[in-house]
Amino acid sequence: MSTNMSRSKSQAVYSFLPHMWVASRGDGSSITAEISGWNYRRMDDVYQNFIEGEIKRQIRLFGNRGGDISSFGIDDHVHSYTIVEPAMNETAEDIVGVKSPLVFYCNSCHEVIQKRNADDIDHMKWKCPTCGSTLKQLQMVYACECGHAEAVKIPYVAGGYKKMKYLPNENPYRMIAVTESGERKAELAISCPNCKARLVPDNAESTRNYKPFSLKIINIADKRNGEFFEKGLTAQKVLVAKWFNKLSQDKFVEILDNLALAFSNHNTNDAKRKEAELTIQKMIDSGALPESMREAMINSMVSVTTESALSVEPFVNACDQLFAKLKKQDEISYGSWIENFAFKLMQYNTLKYAPKVLTLEDSISKQLSMDFIDSEDDILDLNRKMGIFSMQVSCDIEIINCTYGYTRRVSDPAQAKKNLKLVAFNKYKDNSSLVYGAKLETEGILFEIDRVKILNWLLINEVITEAEMPDIDDEVAVKEWFAENVHSELVNIFSGVDEGEKITKNIFGLLHSISHAFMKTAGEISGLEDTSLTEVIILETTSIFIYAQTSQGIPLGALSGMIETNYYNFLQKVITEMKNCIFDPICEERDDTSCSACMILPEICCEFFNHDLGRKYMYTLKENPDTKKPFIGFWEM
Repeated sequence: MSTNMSRSKSQAVYSFLPHMWVASRGDGSSITAEISGWNYRRMDDVYQNFIEGEIKRQIRLFGNRGGDISSFGIDDHVHSYTIVEPAMNETAEDIVGVKSPLVFYCNSCHEVIQKRNADDIDHMKWKCPTCGSTLKQLQMVYACECGHAEAVKIPYVAGGYKKMKYLPNENPYRMIAVTESGERKAELAISCPNCKARLVPDNAESTRNYKPFSLKIINIADKRNGEFFEKGLTAQKVLVAKWFNKLSQDKFVEILDNLALAFSNHNTNDAKRKEAELTIQKMIDSGALPESMREAMINSMVSVTTESALSVEPFVNACDQLFAKLKKQDEISYGSWIENFAFKLMQYNTLKYAPKVLTLEDSISKQLSMDFIDSEDDILDLNRKMGIFSMQVSCDIEIINCTYGYTRRVSDPAQAKKNLKLVAFNKYKDNSSLVYGAKLETEGILFEIDRVKILNWLLINEVITEAEMPDIDDEVAVKEWFAENVHSELVNIFSGVDEGEKITKNIFGLLHSISHAFMKTAGEISGLEDTSLTEVIILETTSIFIYAQTSQGIPLGALSGMIETNYYNFLQKVITEMKNCIFDPICEERDDTSCSACMILPEICCEFFNHDLGRKYMYTLKENPDTKKPFIGFWEM
């Protein structure tokens, strides 16, 4: 069994992966097969280190929760992963599967037959050899948390049997062995050959048997940005400094256009700074200088003699000064934190400064010209009410969907009965682990949610106190507060944010819920199918990017068209219709105020397996369990 990739590549990296079972249906019958592999090629024009670093971070998070990550390499200094995509060769199938299970049963006389190998199935007539009725494949498999899986087989019966019968309506988990002495029950349960756990069969296509671990990453826009990011920690600090308004976008573009010149003086200045740091430290240790004078004295000693005003040194220093306390506490942790922060900022910049942008002003102008709104305030007032600080359509964006491993039965180690294993795919020729990927060029809507409104929302709901509030009139102070208090490194794809992380959990829950509300409504208005939209959430910038993932991987302009001519109606529909669920009051009484009828989307659409969702974040529906007061919705402040 094989497929010629009639589905999109994006669906393939989620639904047609090695060691999972899939079904092929037609003419009223179906047969399942285990995917054995892809005919692939190495993916070009992606920045390997950029993606590999995030994969390793996610794997470490899984390990930190008690999961088995022994089959993965997570050393930052070692190349461990190779991203591949379908080869798309005309002479070979892209995805290959082997028919499995090899067990068939008769609907009429219930006799069971088992073929020796998959090739034998190609030649059978699909008729019962005893009564001539139609045969059906027994589409069941065993799957274990240790990563093992296998197709169902006819169970062993001591002393042998004349024939085996299967009556699924009576008991799908056992067969009946017809022996010389009569009929005997033959249980289908087995012992896992790896960990000895007791396994019972499950539907071959059940999502419980295979939990893919995937990432959606905004590919770096162009070669300049890629080469910039490859400069490592120095470049990453520049990105962070840019976020904190220490350099403009125009200045940043100048640096991108003159990378060699901009970075030429850094090594010299860095060496000077290290020498100054040692000198000043000796003076502090001897008591000749107070600790409070450290940075001022270091800066005065460093004579920055640059050949060009494009030197990155001032911006590197600005970043270090902003987070001097964190740097002093643990320089290694500080470097890791900067790397993660910059990884998200690079994706945000790629979206914000996309090759083609449709702005809010463009949308308002178009709707005014068509008499769809009476005044620009119609939209601006709704934006303010919903906490939308900025909105734009970003076009010609390249998304990398990639899957780097999978688990069986559950996705969160904390929910597993035993030691849950994250399983790596096979090796590439250089002994790195394969990552199955697909590129998608698309358009999407970038929403940046108002950080000051979020702070006021946290305060009114007593998630934070007045003493914890930054100066909300100081943009840099607000950004610093989010950088220090929102721990995005704890957000992962396999579990919700822990209850102890109240600030992170509430902010992520809010952004994730708004994202799903936007996707649900955008799908209805634009005419796109339920599975045609998905999300990227950048917690560091309180941003949401919802984008089209059409069946051919080519957006049809549905989202840009909706924003251009129908943005006001989109906002009105979101805020008025998402408050209610057809399953209320049952859904409303749930802790998460979320179900498949209101907030939950198909897993292919959700970056985070539908964790941390709830209408309670946007609307006043429940009490705050800590204060016993109503939890005020973000859209009702």
